[in-house]
Amino acid sequence: MEVNSSSMNQRIERDHQIREAFLQAILTCDTNEIDYYKQEILKVLKNDTLNIFKRVPGNMLRSYKNFLLSHNTLYSYSAEKGGLSAAKSHFISEKYAIMIEHTDQISKLDMIHLNMIDEYGDPSIRYDKITNPSIADKAIHYIETNFAEEFLIEEMAHDLHVHPSHLMRSFKKEKGTTISHWRNQKRIKEAKGLLIHSNLSMTDIAIMVGFNNSQYFSKIFKKEEGVTPKAFRKAHSNSLEE
Repeated sequence: MEVNSSSMNQRIERDHQIREAFLQAILTCDTNEIDYYKQEILKVLKNDTLNIFKRVPGNMLRSYKNFLLSHNTLYSYSAEKGGLSAAKSHFISEKYAIMIEHTDQISKLDMIHLNMIDEYGDPSIRYDKITNPSIADKAIHYIETNFAEEFLIEEMAHDLHVHPSHLMRSFKKEKGTTISHWRNQKRIKEAKGLLIHSNLSMTDIAIMVGFNNSQYFSKIFKKEEGVTPKAFRKAHSNSLEE
């Protein structure tokens, strides 16, 4: 009995060390370390050495959801300590919490977990990781932080301490598109994740990513993706079930 207890304590200690190292990798945005410890975390889950899937008796799905919700908070906190803006951290955390709660399959939760890790560990959304940011870089960071809110170019320019005309010209020259189009692309990207991994209504998704109503959301979505949000959701729902 003592041997078994000692062995379990060692496994718990090792798995917690893996988690701490993983959170540190997310904090520092060390993509190599993130990839390594991501695989280690997946091994812990696969082997279930900590009985994570048994924490809610008879309900593996609820047990896994609880684990992911707690780690969503841990990942968010680590990323924010590492330079992710509070607004962006809040949006990502809220988005994944909704996805987790609206998912009804273990396999889908696995996908959400991997996407969550990749997003929190993405250096491109950490403004402090950009060396000598251009006006366009600053604008993209502003969009990443505020895309779900309505803002005028004049407001953005004021916050970035640049003239609106210069901001628009510089952005178009460097990125080859307009600020408005870039913002819509960002909104559609976020909406696609919610369409695939949640059963939120079109109206809820539209509002969550920054569109005033579902009709305009559907119009922009079809323009960017070639299909309506409903058709996109249906197609990806079928592919996940196959």
